[in-house]
Amino acid sequence: MKLFVIFIKKLALDLKNRFKNLVSAYTSNKDLIDSFWNTLENNYTEKHRVYHNFSHLEELFTYFDTYKVELKNADIVSFSIFYHDIIYNIWKKDNEEKSALVSLDQLSKINLSSDFLENIHQQIIATKTHDAIDNDTKWMIDFDLAILGTSSEVYSNYSKLIRNEYKLVPNLLYKKGRKKILQHFIDKPFIYATNEFRRLYENQAKLNLTNELNAL
Repeated sequence: MKLFVIFIKKLALDLKNRFKNLVSAYTSNKDLIDSFWNTLENNYTEKHRVYHNFSHLEELFTYFDTYKVELKNADIVSFSIFYHDIIYNIWKKDNEEKSALVSLDQLSKINLSSDFLENIHQQIIATKTHDAIDNDTKWMIDFDLAILGTSSEVYSNYSKLIRNEYKLVPNLLYKKGRKKILQHFIDKPFIYATNEFRRLYENQAKLNLTNELNAL
C-alpha cells in the first residue's frame, strides 16, 4: 500500500509538472496556473474514479509522447487530454460537453486564440462521438481508445475498473448498457482512426470487446 501511495503521488507530480510547463507557455500568472491545476486535481481524484483518474491521463500521455511527432499542434492535444474527462458523472450523458465547457471557461483566461480554444473544444467532444476528420483529433481519439486494444489481461482489468466506477448501477441495467456500448464498437468498420493504431490494436480490440460481450 505504501508503494502504491508513493506511485500515485509521483504520478500526480509528473502530471502537475507537465501541465504547468504547458500552461506557462501562454501565461506567467502562477496563481492562475495553480488554480487551473487545483481544479483538475480535485476532479480527477474524486473517490468514485477508479479508471478515469490520473492514471488514465498518464496512459494517454504515454501514447502522446510516442506519437507527438505526428501531431500538427501538440499543445492543443495536450490541453484536450488534460480536460477531456474533468467532468465524469456516471448518471449523466453530457460529461464530454461539460468537460469541454470547463476547458473553455478556464483556458479563455490565458493567451489562447479563439481557434485554439475551439479545437480543444472539438477534440474533447470527439471523445464522445469517436468521429474525427482532422489529423490531431484522430490521434486524440485513438489515444483515448488505446486501452481497448491492449492484452486480454490488461483489458480484463480495465473492464473490472469500469464496472467498479458504475458499482451503484444495478447489474441488470449495467449489463444492458455495457452490451450496447460493446456492440457499437464491434459493429464499426474500424475502432481506430489512424492507420498506425489500426495496424497495432484493431484486431485485439475487436477480440477483447467480443470476449467481454460474450461473458456478460
